Amino acid sequence: MTDMLDKPKPPKVQGKSVQEYIDELPQWPDGTALKSMPMTAMQFRIWALACAGKFFEGMVVFMTGVALPLISIQFHLNATEKGFVTAASLAGILVGATVLGGLADTYGRKRMFIVEMIIFAVFLVALTFAPNFITLVICLFGAGIALGCDYPTAHMVISESIATSLALRWSTAKTS
Repeated sequence: MTDMLDKPKPPKVQGKSVQEYIDELPQWPDGTALKSMPMTAMQFRIWALACAGKFFEGMVVFMTGVALPLISIQFHLNATEKGFVTAASLAGILVGATVLGGLADTYGRKRMFIVEMIIFAVFLVALTFAPNFITLVICLFGAGIALGCDYPTAHMVISESIATSLALRWSTAKTS
């Protein structure tokens, strides 16, 4: 068993931690520091990709409910099968958050974030060509697994890549 004090320290870049480097305030040529660090284009891309997971999660769950009458006509579903269709993505989210979210600590958040996007894309493409009920449920469950992985990883990717002042500003804006 390792002691909590034996945990590795965050990597240093030029004598600073990564977060200190991100939080560093730029200065005007006369030496005046800016009040806050603006988001860079890369930080905005990371934020947008991380937020896209929440958008797609809502879209998949909502659109499944909206499309259910047409799906039930297409696949001749009974009430139990309709329940499986509507619950498949939510069950996948539960499994994905539990299993794949934990793997992010082992393999790295960036890697798992990319893996979840690939899993999501593969299952969505397969979903569009689902020939029967079983394939439909499997594809919805698979897409849900990817969306579930997004829950723990996306928030951490955002918090690790933006300035502390922006994170504090956003968190206090949510609570008020």
